Amino acid sequence: MSTNKFDALKQVSYPDIRSDIKTGDILFCSGDYIFSKLIKYFSDSMFSHVAFVFHWNERVLVFESVEDDGVRIIPISQYFDNYENSNQPYKGRLFLARHKTELSKPEMNKILGKATDLLNRDYGVVDMVKITWRIMMGLGEHKPDDEYICSEFVDKCFKEIGITLERGPGGFIYPEHIAADQNVEPLFEFLT
Repeated sequence: MSTNKFDALKQVSYPDIRSDIKTGDILFCSGDYIFSKLIKYFSDSMFSHVAFVFHWNERVLVFESVEDDGVRIIPISQYFDNYENSNQPYKGRLFLARHKTELSKPEMNKILGKATDLLNRDYGVVDMVKITWRIMMGLGEHKPDDEYICSEFVDKCFKEIGITLERGPGGFIYPEHIAADQNVEPLFEFLT
């Protein structure tokens, strides 16, 4: 499936574009970790993770669902200098995109409110296995629960304001579907 609209994007450093990042922007990751490589392989995608970015006071933060922690908030700067408290940057490529819908302040607040309501919800590791199995076997429809893989979390938050993101056959969604959505516009690739 792999979308090519993220190919050949301008590479920028985070400090140079920090002030251009908007609440609701979408962070796409293409990790070089074992779990990331498995996700990319089974989803036929260059992307292994998706999250969204928001401003709070003077900080730029990432709202995401990750396998070890579930739904969490971290400073985006950790992706560049201390990912997972390793004193190392994220191993892989990072991209920023934006949905074409111009978000009003009340819409941004609704997205952030939904994301906050989902804080500490579990990552759907079993969901990831089920989705992979369904992809491989061409079976059944995904049944939503209260655990979220990264793309389900982003999708749930955007649904709060009526934005429906592209889904795959069977009703599941993974980072590639969001990246390929016709309303998601790539902005640039971060230098890491």
